[in-house]
Amino acid sequence: MAGARQAPDLAAFRLGYSQVTRRRRAPFKAPDDTQTLTGSPFEIAPSMADGEDTGSVRLGPFERLYESLFAEALEGGEISAQERERLNLAAKALGLDADRVAGLEAALLDAWESDAAETLVDRRSRPHADPGTLADRWPSSRAPSMPSFDEDDEPPTLARPKDEKPTRSGKRSELPRELPFRELHSRYETASRGAAIDDQWRIAEVLVQRGAATREQRAFWDKHRRPGPIRPTRPLSAEDWTGLLMHPDEDRTTGEVFGVIASAALVGRVSAMRRDGTLPKLETDGYQNPLTSTISAVRAIAWAAATLGIRTPPTFVDPALEVGFEIVAIVPPSTRIGARVLSGLGSAQLAFHCGRHLAWYREEHFVCTLVPSVAYLETIFYAALLLGAPSLSLPDDVRERARVFSQAIVPCLEPKQLERLRRLVARFLARGGRTNLKRWARSAEWTACRTGLLLCGELATAADALANEPGAETRITQLETFWASEEAGHLRRRLGVALG
Repeated sequence: MAGARQAPDLAAFRLGYSQVTRRRRAPFKAPDDTQTLTGSPFEIAPSMADGEDTGSVRLGPFERLYESLFAEALEGGEISAQERERLNLAAKALGLDADRVAGLEAALLDAWESDAAETLVDRRSRPHADPGTLADRWPSSRAPSMPSFDEDDEPPTLARPKDEKPTRSGKRSELPRELPFRELHSRYETASRGAAIDDQWRIAEVLVQRGAATREQRAFWDKHRRPGPIRPTRPLSAEDWTGLLMHPDEDRTTGEVFGVIASAALVGRVSAMRRDGTLPKLETDGYQNPLTSTISAVRAIAWAAATLGIRTPPTFVDPALEVGFEIVAIVPPSTRIGARVLSGLGSAQLAFHCGRHLAWYREEHFVCTLVPSVAYLETIFYAALLLGAPSLSLPDDVRERARVFSQAIVPCLEPKQLERLRRLVARFLARGGRTNLKRWARSAEWTACRTGLLLCGELATAADALANEPGAETRITQLETFWASEEAGHLRRRLGVALG
């Protein structure tokens, strides 16, 4: 019958998971359209110029200035009278009282001289190479191997009583499964009947991505596609991040604990790397002003930061480095852009990588940029627990390692931060005192991928960017579920980019 709606392919509903994987659309290389689109794809709307900071890692005068001055004074092995006078003048100018200065210097000296550095610097890594971190993902790192969270083989570890032994069932955890075709087609029909064009388009794209779209669904998707990344008119709020964008498995209390100590942990790592001679150095001639630069990747950083409500980090370009967007753990933390993203990528691809990159600047995620493994993350978390609840019962070896780190960072924390940490630890213990840091870190990675997808505005682009990474199938599955969800629709409406 002419004009009749084509019935869904019922055979597709019966496909198993392995068959679905084989039916995915083949990746394609998007053209570099950064110079051909009408207008700049990374122009910041005037309405977003003064958006709120939704939760960037924060660095106060202690971390930003005094750490650097003290480290310079220490380079000669001891602080001379002239250097001491310079430090005293700096402390006075910053409004720091004598007790806080003495405590901070003790913390920095401890990180310089003691085993506290081992918490934040992996001794097995080569001193001339940037150590890999939990936040490293292609194309943001040169590290040859990346952590995989595909198997949840570590039990919940925090905080376990002394006499409790971990158990291993030997069973693989329940990894995310693809949404059934029947459910996707049902959601599409519901959106169609309700004239919810944006929901309909996103669900159609998931079906196209999985090779299960009808001709009508594919035509609808093609009709409403827009070139380049999204063009937001409003930035995200803090509530948008925590209520809609963050992956539901990302435990809020765990992230808030890490958020409190993130800047202090950065100071510890920077001081330790100065001592070891491994602190990265950025060439001043590589600095770019993100608001005035003519380099697309740099402008994309400023645009993405404004959209996400994150402070734009100091940005440097180094075409000689075979990296993409890379977080450099210095004070203040900075972004280095290498050859992989300086040319050859379309604007939507740049938007995906920028969103994914900047998600790690969130205060609750930033600690992942400082440590190479979940084991290191666990030590930092135990240290935070001890600061919030000093009488907490822990195994002796765990307590000692956490104590070294907690003593090194406590002078870097302001009284209001310590008070907040005590409240968070009390809440954590009141609900049973358990979290799984491997699951949390994996969920933070999925949040970063969600952020990239939200900015690029097209599932196909995000899937192509992830296609060659370890664990790509799991990440793409996560993005498909998110893209077909109500949360994705709400976020697009908040940004002012929803269709219809």
